[in-house]
Amino acid sequence: MGTDPTVTFLKAFFGAGMERLRNARDDRGAISIETMMIVAGLVVVAAIAAAVILAKVSEKAKEIK
Repeated sequence: MGTDPTVTFLKAFFGAGMERLRNARDDRGAISIETMMIVAGLVVVAAIAAAVILAKVSEKAKEIK
């Protein structure tokens, strides 16, 4: 069984977001408000992605039964 393209996309998307967060520090080294907004956005996107994946898995499980 192959890798789901949705999972591959999410790994790449969140990997790029995390890399940007690592480099998004202001002059003092503290996390900026912009960075916190990015983190909040990533959390929301992750929750939506998890809900979509859970819905797909539940749908497939119902088909199997």
